[in-house]
Amino acid sequence: MGYAINRPQVEIEIDGEDDLQSNARFESNLGAYVGKCWDEAKTAKAVIVERLLKCERQRRGEYDPDRMMEIQRVGGSDIYMMLTDVKCRAAEAWISDVMLNQQDRVFDLKVSNTPQMPPEMRRNIIDLVRMEAEQFIAEGGELHPEIFRARMEEVHEAISQRLKQEAEDAARRMGDKIEDQLGRGKFQPELKNFINDFTTFPSAIMKGPVIKRRKGMAWGPEFTPIVMTEFVEEFERVSPYDIFPAPASTGVNDAYLIQRHRLNANSLQAMRGTPGVDNDALQTVIDRFAMSGYRTWIQGDNEERVLAGKPFRYPLLSGEVETIEFWGSVTGQYLVEWGMTDIDPEEIYEINAWWTDGIMWKVVLNPDPLGHRPYGVASWEDVPHSFWGVALPEIMRDNQTMCNAAARSIANNMAVASGPQVEVTVDRLPDGEQITEIYPWKIWQATSDRTGGGQPAVRFFQPSMNAQELLGVFMQFAKQADEVTGIPNYVYGSSAVSGAGRTASGLSMLMDNASKGIKQAIAAIDGVVAGMVQKLYIHNMMFDSDPYIKGDFRVVAKGAIGLLHKETLQMRRNEFLMATANPIDSQITGVEGRAYLLREAARGLQMDTNKIVPDQNSMEEQKIQARAQMLAQQMLQQMANQMPQQQMAAPQEALPGGMPAEGTAVPQEVPQMADGGMVPNTAEQVLRSLANTNLMQ
Repeated sequence: MGYAINRPQVEIEIDGEDDLQSNARFESNLGAYVGKCWDEAKTAKAVIVERLLKCERQRRGEYDPDRMMEIQRVGGSDIYMMLTDVKCRAAEAWISDVMLNQQDRVFDLKVSNTPQMPPEMRRNIIDLVRMEAEQFIAEGGELHPEIFRARMEEVHEAISQRLKQEAEDAARRMGDKIEDQLGRGKFQPELKNFINDFTTFPSAIMKGPVIKRRKGMAWGPEFTPIVMTEFVEEFERVSPYDIFPAPASTGVNDAYLIQRHRLNANSLQAMRGTPGVDNDALQTVIDRFAMSGYRTWIQGDNEERVLAGKPFRYPLLSGEVETIEFWGSVTGQYLVEWGMTDIDPEEIYEINAWWTDGIMWKVVLNPDPLGHRPYGVASWEDVPHSFWGVALPEIMRDNQTMCNAAARSIANNMAVASGPQVEVTVDRLPDGEQITEIYPWKIWQATSDRTGGGQPAVRFFQPSMNAQELLGVFMQFAKQADEVTGIPNYVYGSSAVSGAGRTASGLSMLMDNASKGIKQAIAAIDGVVAGMVQKLYIHNMMFDSDPYIKGDFRVVAKGAIGLLHKETLQMRRNEFLMATANPIDSQITGVEGRAYLLREAARGLQMDTNKIVPDQNSMEEQKIQARAQMLAQQMLQQMANQMPQQQMAAPQEALPGGMPAEGTAVPQEVPQMADGGMVPNTAEQVLRSLANTNLMQ
């Protein structure tokens, strides 16, 4: 149950109103509804907060408070084995290696199998075929309806193929645009934090794209820095502690969803003038809380801060203003009362509202065409019809508990059995004898045994050492943790591998089998990545002015696919290259197919493919030049064969006897083309002649 810090007094007066009157001025039915939802969501999340804290304690290596009290009551060691942290870090590194360290982008855009053809293009096809038919009939031909239909289908198929090729080019340009937006929007570092939450908490939340103002810098004349404001599509990881779904929520798009923000004065000021903001209400929030701060403490907030290494309930002088962001459906009547226009009071609208201590200062309609909210949620293990899943620490909690118990017992047993235990008959020792001090060559003074049994006054005995049995218990439950989590120890480099894992091929087989368990987790993250990219794609389709990036595309995330092929794909490519390196296969694949294989093999080796294999356009130019050179050589050879005959027919100046005079040049007639032009005698002239006579076509 939370409680509110007393708010500071208002620093300025607004028309002589006191705090209650000023609040009432901005209070509305919409604000009351959002406040009611906020109270419900806080109460419903109390159980979830305890689960979040348990998971974080388990990964940080700290006992729950009740368990720690029991350990301290019985005494002994409070050692905590960091088995959960090892598994979480291994899973996090495994997923990051697949999602963040790929050379290619983590998504792909697939073109629709049947690209949509604009209606005007369909009409142009019909007009083209009709004109051909009319011309054919005018020339005296007889046109059959089947011929007309076949010609229309032929033109339609040619245009469809052209549309598909253009759509693939547009998909490539759209992919480049989205990749640039992801880089500028800090998607990769936020995805890394999201993966950390994914391996730690029951659910991880990613938000975006969200349009934000950001200051940028450009260089003016003489390299003068120019500070300018730009709008950027940003992404952010949302802490599971700061998300509050409706009590019966099953996802981000049903019921309502609330996110808690902690804004400073600059963040509040930057939102002034943006669409949907009531500047008067926002100014009231800034005046009251910008310097002193405002915070409502909820169950678990203090311990969350301690686990994160922050001060315990630090002063509000930091200026953080707690604000909630509401996503949900409301009636149009609420929006009309708030001041929105062009609203039907009887309709239901999906809105985004910002609310601070009863003051509603921003309301906008959800800009998504389908009403989807800019959030993505993923869990290590999904629970059907539930917002929160099952966390990796929760799956192995019993194993962690048993390993901790075994480790504490080992530590306690080692402490007890590290030296002898002493039994002392205290009534036989003189006064002042220090029985708690044992050192070499100590002399124990004792009186005679009154019982007559001759028993020693001081007797030593060695407690038994049970560490080996307890260690076996520990190893058994640690091995069981490999089974329940699907993350075996050889995944993160452990040398304790037996059986097939001792050979390279056997270890590779075990790694492939282990990856089947992680694929399901990566597939959940793929869903979030695909959702973020899909929202960027819709945003670009709606608001980007570049027509050359638009088309009917489908977003495909490649995380799980990359894991499936990453280990063996490059080896299979090399094998395929060697298998097809023969004349028969070369005739089938052609130069273009061989270039594609080489390009993909070089990309897998993280090489610059443009410096190794030319692109498609360059190869087309090379083919055209090679064809032109071949035609030029053939023409030159043909002219060379004709020139001796022309020389024999030309008149020559001869000496008596028919021999030409010594030193006299034999004139040669310049060969001519059939159309009267001069016969070219160089390759450059041949190419120019071919271009003029349309032989290049």
